[in-house]
Amino acid sequence: MNQIKQKLRYQSFPLGIYILLLATIAVFLASTQGSVSPSHLLNIARTAAPLGIAAMGQTIVLVAGGLDLSVGTTMSMVNLVTASIMNGDGSRIAPAVAVSLVLCLAIGLVNGIMVTKFKMQPFLVTMAMSIIVQGGYYLYTQGIARGSIADEMRFISSGWIGIMPVAVIIWVAIWILLSIVLKKTIYGRKLYLTGANPAASRLSGFHADWITISAYVLCALLAGLAGLMLSAYIGVASVDIGNDYTLNTVASSVIGGAAFTGGIGSLEGTFPGVLIMTILQSLMTILGISEAGKFICQGAVIAIMVAINQRKAGKQ
Repeated sequence: MNQIKQKLRYQSFPLGIYILLLATIAVFLASTQGSVSPSHLLNIARTAAPLGIAAMGQTIVLVAGGLDLSVGTTMSMVNLVTASIMNGDGSRIAPAVAVSLVLCLAIGLVNGIMVTKFKMQPFLVTMAMSIIVQGGYYLYTQGIARGSIADEMRFISSGWIGIMPVAVIIWVAIWILLSIVLKKTIYGRKLYLTGANPAASRLSGFHADWITISAYVLCALLAGLAGLMLSAYIGVASVDIGNDYTLNTVASSVIGGAAFTGGIGSLEGTFPGVLIMTILQSLMTILGISEAGKFICQGAVIAIMVAINQRKAGKQ
């Protein structure tokens, strides 16, 4: 129990991550020689919204002691299914969204059950699920992306309310809601306890397995919402459009203070972690760094932040 309490003490407000975010913005502005306007920064935040929503799901799974490598292919599946059903027709928005989210629910449920009931490693289960989902949408599309997103739905990504992008408003609203759930509810406490010490949580009298399953379901549904927002942004079906998001969600969560050991992390840290990742990617694009260089930088960031988080957890 003392071990669990020590882990939970680590859930303070991640002020250091916000300082790192400000430093990243300062470097970005300096590198662009002040040519970036506030509206450009808001556009960066708008493009970060799908990653921000998906990364919240990844953080929830990491807090529960798991890992979800099927996030990216789930987003790609949602894009292909939604675009093909909708096909530019606004009257088909509801069925397209419903079918996509039901598929996401099934993916999360299978992931959670395989991890908890069959005692399989999350890495292997979700990697296998990623391959299955990818194969499934290849069969569905025959390798050719078809369909488009209705203009009415594209508002959630391209629309603005006053000076704020609608995508950012949706992202922040979901972030606030889930932060309250994780910090202020019994479910949130059980989630942290389950991740910190699964064996002890089972002895505490609640169904730890179902808490873990719910984390995977939430992650898949949030990946689905992110896929819908990404689809609204690009406007058409595109094979494998979301696959890169898996690594980015892990990186954003780890930058925000989440750990692979479970019971550590917060959505308050994930939010700036997403912005840091997005700004760094924009900076590397401006500087003309190749895709290979971007992957190297992302891997280095993950390795460094994991080392820092492990060191901080050890001190705690």
